[in-house]
Amino acid sequence: MITTLQQIIDERISFPKEQTNHDENKPEVKSTFQLQIDAIRSCDDDDIELIEPIILQKKALLKNSKEMHESDRLLAELDGLDWVHQQIAVHS
Repeated sequence: MITTLQQIIDERISFPKEQTNHDENKPEVKSTFQLQIDAIRSCDDDDIELIEPIILQKKALLKNSKEMHESDRLLAELDGLDWVHQQIAVHS
């Protein structure tokens, strides 16, 4: 059975998606999971080569970030993008 990147992405986001639906989780936790989902979904097959520059750009923004909320957002996005980047490397 051949697994596509889209199938891997769909499987990966199932856990954070569940977490955004749990009433017990705080809004900050739900927001972090949603940021990861959005970052992962933003990567489609046409833009695979753009992932690495986007990661580098977000890391530079994080390095210069002075605001905690912005840093948290960037870290959540980087977590999702790094995961996609690793999956691309494994499945290429």
